Amino acid sequence: MSRAHGEMSRFVVLAALDASEAVHEVLRAGANFARHVRGGELHVVHVLEDLPPPVVLVPPPAGLGLTSTEILAAAREYVEELAAEARAQFPGRLTTHIAAGSAWKQILQVAIDVQADLIVVGTHGRGGVKRLLLGSVAENVARKASCPVLVAREKDYHAFVPPEIEPACPDCLAAQRQSGGASLWCERHALNDAHAHLHCEVPASFGHGSHLFRPSRV
Repeated sequence: MSRAHGEMSRFVVLAALDASEAVHEVLRAGANFARHVRGGELHVVHVLEDLPPPVVLVPPPAGLGLTSTEILAAAREYVEELAAEARAQFPGRLTTHIAAGSAWKQILQVAIDVQADLIVVGTHGRGGVKRLLLGSVAENVARKASCPVLVAREKDYHAFVPPEIEPACPDCLAAQRQSGGASLWCERHALNDAHAHLHCEVPASFGHGSHLFRPSRV
């Protein structure tokens, strides 16, 4: 990202935190980006969407109430716990933010305020892509942000593969593990069959590249 002439080099990563299990993937991704970029700094934001006015009690079970002050205190504790987790992965500048209001609007507001270069958001469960199309927080952030947006989720090709996509070949995976990635395909898929691959390598001085050709099945 370009900066004004003479301005100190920064790369601001904004990780948007919620109360789901995806929050740990968001933190990990955000910390990794910030750690490996010159001038990287990590900001984490947690948005309270239903914060009541200070004098209003949240209707509780068993007749107990929480004031907005208590909700904010709990939110601060939650964010500080996650900040400590992020600190273990990222030793640089780390700033926490708590906002109240519409989640996607507040995430974008903080992004503008800190001039974020990258926003990291999470998805819930394996309906993530469908939720993006249905107007989730992630979709609104991705559509309306003025910088790149990364949707983070746990890598797991065993638990879920879309029905339109073929599962990975176990023999190919075994070849990758045994060779450390030097060999991508098993003996069967290296041949010109229904899963034919065209794999090309160039000299190390030019880097490594591969071209994948998978004929479609009608």
